[in-house]
Amino acid sequence: MDGTAPPSAFAVYNVRLFLAGQGLSNIGTFFQIVGLSLLVLRITGSGFALGATLSLGAVPFLTAGAWAGTVIDRVQIRRLLMLTSSLACLQALTLGIVIGAGAINLWWILSLTFLLGWVQIFDRPAAQAFLNELVPREQIPSAVALASSAQSVGRLGGPAIAALVYASLGAAWCFYINAASYLAVVIALLLLRRAELLPRPPGSRLAGQFREGLRFVWRSSLHRSTLLCNALIGCLAFNFPLFYSAIVTQDFHAGSLAFGIAESLNAVTAVIGGLLLTRSPRQPSRRRYALACALLGVSLAWSALSPTIGIFYAGMLYFGISVVYYSTTSQALIQQNTPHALIGRVMSLYMLGVMGTTPLGGLISGYVSDAIDPRAAIGLGAASLFVCAAFTAVQLRQRAAQLERPTPQPAVSHPTCEHE
Repeated sequence: MDGTAPPSAFAVYNVRLFLAGQGLSNIGTFFQIVGLSLLVLRITGSGFALGATLSLGAVPFLTAGAWAGTVIDRVQIRRLLMLTSSLACLQALTLGIVIGAGAINLWWILSLTFLLGWVQIFDRPAAQAFLNELVPREQIPSAVALASSAQSVGRLGGPAIAALVYASLGAAWCFYINAASYLAVVIALLLLRRAELLPRPPGSRLAGQFREGLRFVWRSSLHRSTLLCNALIGCLAFNFPLFYSAIVTQDFHAGSLAFGIAESLNAVTAVIGGLLLTRSPRQPSRRRYALACALLGVSLAWSALSPTIGIFYAGMLYFGISVVYYSTTSQALIQQNTPHALIGRVMSLYMLGVMGTTPLGGLISGYVSDAIDPRAAIGLGAASLFVCAAFTAVQLRQRAAQLERPTPQPAVSHPTCEHE
């Protein structure tokens, strides 16, 4: 479908309100990440302890992330998001209080980080699935692009401001601010115009729903191939902080300021790119997904081959656009071709690929970076994207050949309305 674009999702009041809350929450998340990182290093002085802490929150995604979608499909998503945001607020507030009382230690940090991971396995896919209740299906790509921009807003100034707050007011205030940002999400959900929502009836509680979701994904070539590619990419290519902090400090021999500049540059173009994609007339398709993989692969290859930090910075501008293009295309493709009754289960599998495989990939990329060079780790991520682009292109060619082959049997309708 390359005709006139549907109206931008930005014109929808509920979308603007919901994503404003999500954007504020993302800024608060960076306050917690920066505060947590500096706090762990202050307490332990160990880079391994910091890596273990940051990875611990992803363990629930690996162990139960796929199952969480069954719960999402059984409940009202708006109420679930209010609950998860309240629990995340409580987690951040508890950390702030414990720090303020001078009782903080590594076990407090590990325990509360692990608990937050269990909250996020419901919160992250539910937030994506909730877009289907805010806009009709033809506006999903526009809504997903806006959501990608909201995720990028936090990187514009969040880390730098968080570092200033940590230095001037203390670690506890980083967590207090994050707790307040979750309240913004709850307030936004309460203020939504209920009459303008497109609610889906909660699913039944019959046994076997988890297996039903897996069967649907496996029988749909679109879902099966896209989710498998997404998991590989999440594992090997989505360790961006590791990639770019390593190449800036080890290859370009620059400091934390240079890394902050790189993050800000790609955040600016990610926000702009997301806003431009909200007006795109093109619907997501497997061809566009293959293109998105290739373009993001080129951006990582650019970083790996950059001879100077100036050329690397120029690549960061391109990286911001390509990563939001990949994220928007992959999410919108999956969401538009998933029945409403299965959206929670399918988006949980999508988030499993994005967040659940990243810690394993972090270990692989970290090993390659130490054993060879940070550029080799970035190159491995680029290779995974090129492989997925080629795999998707081959599948498209095979599907086209099958459609051209004459057959006496009537065509069997596919459970999804795949866009080529």
